[in-house]
Amino acid sequence: MGTMKIPVTLIAGFLGSGKTTLVQRILSERHGQRCAVIVNEFGALGIDGDLVVRRQAQDAAVVELSNGCICCEIQDDLRSTLADLVSRGAGRGVGRWLRRSNAGFDRILVEASGAASPGPAVQTFLVDDELSESVRLDGVVTLVHAAHVLDLLGSTVEAAQQIAYADRIVVNHADRVDAPTLEHVEGHLQSLNPLARVRSAERAQVPLDWVLDSAAETDLDERRASIVAAAGDEHIGHTPGLGSISLETEQSVDRDATLMWLEFLAKRRSHELMRAKGILRPSSGGGALVVQGVYQWIEATLDDVEPPEISRLVIIGRDLDRDEILRGWRAIGGELASVG
Repeated sequence: MGTMKIPVTLIAGFLGSGKTTLVQRILSERHGQRCAVIVNEFGALGIDGDLVVRRQAQDAAVVELSNGCICCEIQDDLRSTLADLVSRGAGRGVGRWLRRSNAGFDRILVEASGAASPGPAVQTFLVDDELSESVRLDGVVTLVHAAHVLDLLGSTVEAAQQIAYADRIVVNHADRVDAPTLEHVEGHLQSLNPLARVRSAERAQVPLDWVLDSAAETDLDERRASIVAAAGDEHIGHTPGLGSISLETEQSVDRDATLMWLEFLAKRRSHELMRAKGILRPSSGGGALVVQGVYQWIEATLDDVEPPEISRLVIIGRDLDRDEILRGWRAIGGELASVG
């Protein structure tokens, strides 16, 4: 039996979206999970001294908190900090301190840089074989400012990427806009990323079990339901360049051809295909064909469950060539499509 991998949740969002407020809540509230939180600027969190039960500054900037969580800075880069955090040997810094102090954790949260795309960080978890032996990416939570997100989407590529890669989107500062505007913002974000779960909040007051939830990535029935809902979404997004295409067919598809086609889309233009997710009925082999694609990482694996009667695939990206994608879909056996 393989070693249980530590789930990692990436928290993204522009400056002012409420990321730090959410991280502070995770570090201070009782939520039943021992979390290790990696942040870019440790001092910016302003952790209340009453919450700190032990601090070790000689080997690493790390704080242990009264609710069982720990917090540390990104030392060199994300990859090296993660490797140190999960090391079981006499590694430097955080890993060594954890071993000495007998501290442990159930989950890692990473606060991403505010003005950055989550794509490179996501790829760190997916393509680094050594790191993937001990951790798995659980999902991306993106926070946005309800009053500013539409302007950011129209002016910055990074804001669009933070939405495209998200598994959960928090429309924060909902009290700064009126009800019709909030409804419009939520609908627009859902149309840009029909795979994400969207909810509004004030002062990042969302249930922490929702933020730390991994069911959508581990339960096939829930994944199937989310893909069906996404494929049936008829919203049309108007953010320049960013959009989604939902594909479905009653015909079986060829697994190898599907994988080759998606890899071609991912590599032809490196930032075109941001996400792909689907559950398909393969033409050979038992079970369902589960497709996952993030950044330039594509995977199509057979799952030993009943294959769907209708195969569905949702693609999210920038400047998607609809006609080219439809030709490829038909070439592997697909026949129907809707565009969002």
